[in-house]
Amino acid sequence: MSRNRILLLGALLTVAIAELFHGPLGAAAELERDVERQARAALNYYEMPQVTAALDDKPLSRRLILSGPADDFQRRALVELMGELPGVHEVRWREGSPVVDHWKARRP
Repeated sequence: MSRNRILLLGALLTVAIAELFHGPLGAAAELERDVERQARAALNYYEMPQVTAALDDKPLSRRLILSGPADDFQRRALVELMGELPGVHEVRWREGSPVVDHWKARRP
């Protein structure tokens, strides 16, 4: 067998093993479960049960999508806080998530 064929076979084998590991063997699902569990624990700690966090899964990435009502300060703080979780590369708010203005709600 020629050197190029051996190299090509090695590359194909590497890709196949990676696909098996991240797909049917469950590493991707485990990452998703761990990150979302940690995010939920942080949201519960900061008493924000109305906000949800889920990894972007179309395709699965390390982007955490937040959704739910929050004011500008909470949005910035949660993006920073959730960005520190292991396995998270980027944090975004889902388009259409309501921005709460606490000052308007308190005025008579």
